Amino acid sequence: MNTTYDVIVIGTGVAGSTAATISQRRGLSTAIVDARPYGGTCPQRGCDPKRVLTGVMEAYEDAKRLKGKGISGEFSLNWKDLKAYKDSFTDPVAESVETSLKEKGITTYHGTAEFLDPHTLKIGEENITAEKFVIAAGARPAPLPINGFEHMITSDDFFELEDIPDRVVFVGGGYISFEFAHLCARLGKDVVILHRGKHVLDFVDTEISNKLIEHTKDLGVDIHTGTEVKEIEHLNSGGYSIRVKKFDHEHEIKGDLVIHGAGRQPNLEALNLDEAGVEATEKGVKVNHNFQSLSQPHIYAAGDVADSGLKALTPPAGEEAERLMHHLVDRQEQPLITSAIPSVVFTYPILGSVGITQQEAKEKKIPYEVQSRTVHSFFTYKRMNDDGAYVKLLMNPFTDELIGAHVLSSHGDHLINLFTAAIEKKMTKSDLRNMLWGYPTAESDIPSFF
Repeated sequence: MNTTYDVIVIGTGVAGSTAATISQRRGLSTAIVDARPYGGTCPQRGCDPKRVLTGVMEAYEDAKRLKGKGISGEFSLNWKDLKAYKDSFTDPVAESVETSLKEKGITTYHGTAEFLDPHTLKIGEENITAEKFVIAAGARPAPLPINGFEHMITSDDFFELEDIPDRVVFVGGGYISFEFAHLCARLGKDVVILHRGKHVLDFVDTEISNKLIEHTKDLGVDIHTGTEVKEIEHLNSGGYSIRVKKFDHEHEIKGDLVIHGAGRQPNLEALNLDEAGVEATEKGVKVNHNFQSLSQPHIYAAGDVADSGLKALTPPAGEEAERLMHHLVDRQEQPLITSAIPSVVFTYPILGSVGITQQEAKEKKIPYEVQSRTVHSFFTYKRMNDDGAYVKLLMNPFTDELIGAHVLSSHGDHLINLFTAAIEKKMTKSDLRNMLWGYPTAESDIPSFF
């Protein structure tokens, strides 16, 4: 006999946990299922552990720059200690999340969820049914058409390495590769990034990403763009031979570890969506502005599995889940999400970006005025012996409103949130210039950016 619920949620990350919590709070019988330990990617295999590692990396880099200026003695980054520190944050997550969901009255299941029909899920040997479903199964590394693909490890695997060998090769020039490359380089490793496209970090303003490339190369990281990986071969002598093609010429690069940093895809393969009648693209489940599946309105999707047009980041995922639940429970039509969504690349210096890029403005023929400048001579950075600070701002030339902000600095994560608020509130250049900020702080530099 099937167990029946009002709502079944697939996935226990921020979108799934948010949806399940709201559902139970509103009096709906709710179940949640995950094939992996509870908590999702961000707190276990993504944002949070990455930030633990890069935060220590930043402290190390600051101390190294200030050696002889009040800091003395020998110090170094140690991967085993870093991993142990990271584990202290990630190890408790699964039990904590599942306990919290159970205490709220949500029924928890473990296993791979597979649709048998539009209202029935099979989980192991058990079938469960529901009136409504929320798919929030997250994303996974995309398969790549490379001979020897199986020799690559993923970012998930990287977090669990007991040791990092001397030669590390990243395939793909996205944020994962750059963040881990900065860490590995500071651990004293030889690092190579291989990117198929013309531009790495192609979601970032090109001028600011070029500045990051300069700093990354200064760390000793070798970056190859326009380079296609053809084959990865395990060598009997140890390590790997990576055969690449660039400008119609084939070359060989050797490494001890090859890491997949070439993008992720919606984690939908195991769900058997055809049996549920749910249409999906390579970007995820096709949804409307209420995050309902276009083909099955009783099935919703949020986060990385939803083809919503929003960035696949943690904050939008939580917002999508809240909005879909307002529609699922109260039938309230939801407005489009038009909020400015910042993104942060936790290299060091940190790259923060929000709003429109200059290349987007040109492509879409959006009028803009641009102000870009190096700011490492400002007191904020000079006092830390920091030469890696650059700011680029785009304004509407008719209203002077801020429409894009791109920052590369040790304070990039904080500054980009302020610029996000400025874009949301349609603040102008004059507004930002005339505000009084606590001094001396990174924020007090803002009036001088224009």
